[in-house]
Formats: sequence, C-alpha cells, structure tokens
Amino acid sequence: MLVVMELIVVNYVSAFHGGLKMFIYYTNSSNFLCLMVSAIFVVFMLPALSKGRTSGFVSTYMMQHYKGTSAMPRWISMIRYIASCCLMLTFLVVLLVLGPKDGYEDQLLGGVHLINHVIAPVLSLMSFLLLETAEPLPKKAPFYAIIPTVIYAVILIGMNAAGLTEGPYFFLRVREQSLVTTVLWTIVILGGNYFISWLVMKAYHAMIAGRNRKI
Repeated sequence: MLVVMELIVVNYVSAFHGGLKMFIYYTNSSNFLCLMVSAIFVVFMLPALSKGRTSGFVSTYMMQHYKGTSAMPRWISMIRYIASCCLMLTFLVVLLVLGPKDGYEDQLLGGVHLINHVIAPVLSLMSFLLLETAEPLPKKAPFYAIIPTVIYAVILIGMNAAGLTEGPYFFLRVREQSLVTTVLWTIVILGGNYFISWLVMKAYHAMIAGRNRKI
C-alpha cells in the first residue's frame, strides 16, 4: 500500500515541480525515501514472510527462489525506522507549524497532501510498530534517524544563504531573518526530530516486549 501511494505522490509532485526540483521540499524528500525503503522491504521481506503461502505466477517464482529466512534483518528495520521518523516529522510540522500558518485545508487536502502529509506517515508508523517488530533497535537509532533531516537542512540552508533558492519553508529563508532565528528554528526542528525518533524507538521496543511476554 505504501509503495502504491508513494508512487502516486512522486508522480504528481515530480510533474508539478518539474522533476528534481521537488526535492527542495522536505515532504517530497521524505516521501521519496519512504517509497525507496518500502520497495526494498517488499523485495526482501515479502518472499520471506509469504513463503509457501502464495499462488500467483510471479509470487510463486519469488517464493521458490528465495533462499533466506523469515527473520527481519536489522538493516531493514533500521531504514524502515528512519523513513517512518522522517514522515512523522513531516506530519507534525504540518499539524503544528504549516497548518496554522497556511491553513489546514490546503495542507491536508490540497494536491496529494492527504497522502503525503497524513495517510503515508500514519500508515508507515502503524506498519512499523504493529507488523514489523523484530530485534530491538540500537540505542543510537534516534541519531541515525535525524541524519536525513540534517543533510536536508545543510543543503537547503546553504542554498538559501547563497541565493540559489527561496524557502521553500519560511524558517529556511536565512536571508530574511536573523542568524539567531535560523539557529533557533534549526534546534527546534532537529530537536523535535530527535524526540519523535526517540518516542518511536520506545514504542517499537514496547511492542517487542509485549510480543515476547505473549510468547
């Protein structure tokens, strides 16, 4: 479901923004990351989880030629975790910052925003917590989760400072605000991203603990 929805999103925003320009928006970048990660998950884990329980031609071929186990590799859990955290940052920024500023009707219903701002973040998180629990994440997982946001921030702040682009979010327009304001917004966004990632990690570990108690 995530792959199909994200394909719709990427196709729409790519056409709307003229190709690679779509990546100046964190929303589009995080949803594209989710598309790539979800596709990897399907390729590697669908055969493992469905082995011996499918009947279609393609799926049967995949099952017959799959040599691994049904265990979830930690690296797949990590990239799914990172993608889910990035999407949740998008969801909360829209809910708490962009919605009040630009209007919830536009931010939730305009274009494909219902998918990339709401449905995809919530579905990705629910799938990660409820359907994909495997081994515990490392303690440094929240630090890994903010790496995509740090990369995005460095690139976009640099482009804004050099006058190569404007925004696209008001808190990135460094030429129109003081250095203190830029630093404060950076701390708020990255701190919020870390806190979200920490909460997701805690929830994930709680789901693992609950599963183990049932066993």
